[in-house]
Amino acid sequence: MKEQLGILAAISICVLLMAWLPSLSKKIKISYPIFLLGFGVVIYGIGVPFEWPSPFWHDDEIMFLSEIIVVVSIMTAGFKIDIAYARKHWKIPFRLVAVAMPLTMLSIFFLGITYFALSIPFAVLLAAVMAPTDPVLASEVQLKDTYVDKDKSEKNLPEFALTSEAGINDGLAFPFTYLGVLLIQNDGTEGFEWMEFILDKLLLKTVIGVVCGFVTGYAVTKLQHYLKKTWNINTWDGLLAFSLAIAVYSVTELLHGYGFLAVFVTSLTLRNSYRLEDGYKKKLHSFIDEIERLLLVLWIVLFAGSVLNGIFEEISWMTVLVALGILIIIRPLCGLIALTGTPMSFKDRFTISFFGIRGIGSLFYLSWAFVYLDGPVAFKNELYSIVVLIVFCSILLHGFLAPAFFKNEP
Repeated sequence: MKEQLGILAAISICVLLMAWLPSLSKKIKISYPIFLLGFGVVIYGIGVPFEWPSPFWHDDEIMFLSEIIVVVSIMTAGFKIDIAYARKHWKIPFRLVAVAMPLTMLSIFFLGITYFALSIPFAVLLAAVMAPTDPVLASEVQLKDTYVDKDKSEKNLPEFALTSEAGINDGLAFPFTYLGVLLIQNDGTEGFEWMEFILDKLLLKTVIGVVCGFVTGYAVTKLQHYLKKTWNINTWDGLLAFSLAIAVYSVTELLHGYGFLAVFVTSLTLRNSYRLEDGYKKKLHSFIDEIERLLLVLWIVLFAGSVLNGIFEEISWMTVLVALGILIIIRPLCGLIALTGTPMSFKDRFTISFFGIRGIGSLFYLSWAFVYLDGPVAFKNELYSIVVLIVFCSILLHGFLAPAFFKNEP
């Protein structure tokens, strides 16, 4: 009984402090995930009896928790984007997804083979899980006020690009994760069914995800409008955002589509529908944003426990330098290549390229891969250590630097 109360007390205090953290972060110029990481260190240090990772997480547990928080975060990101004022700028996130993401994956693939001595299938898996930028830990470099004056669209261009990129590439990383898993099952590339992979995992599941997302978003807005106009039945409940995010993700996955992509399209559709009042859209965004922060507290506390419990014991200083190189050199360089020729200042192009934050989505994809493989897997602990290291470095590096680039003004 005392152990349960101790856990509840620790988590509730962290969540309580989270209510003030965003404002505190603005004042002292340090992103709040760093404070949450510190809370996790303190809770671990005083011996709160969580089921701490020891040092590696159980695949199904980390997959479930990460899955929920990424779904919620993608829904939050979609509610921030006004398609109308940003239409002419959509080529920027699409360039990041179509050019920067593949270049980054290719670079990490070669690092996996040359430095980490992984086989081709496992190098593909490492590249795939590190492909998505994170919509959760990157919230401080994304759009803040979801109803800004359209005259400020140029001012908010880096935030718009990073918000849109995170929403899109969290869904589009799935085909490549599938590729890594299928290559592992096939024990290499010889005899691999490439055409089946392209038609099914790359094309069909992506199309189903987009269609499910749009149809769901359109149907909900149509239903809301019909019930209010015909039967005078209305709702002002923010719970709709959370329940809809989980529902559209689950149903889309059951229908053989990519759920993350469907959630993002659903959120965009709701955000830009004329059938929903702006006040209700703000209520939906506010509710789902608070759910995201609640889940983030729990995730980072457990993440800190895995760091302190020895997950880095086999990591060398050279590996730390390689991880930093991925964040400081590879992603920024690939981003700058992707944004070459766009009508932006070099500062904006560099800002967008540099803040390709890695985080919870990467650990979801990795744990999903191991759950899918369902058995002993070579390089498993090594991959977990590498991915956790990169995420840890990203939290610290981007967390300390983000306030210098983003003033948190609408």
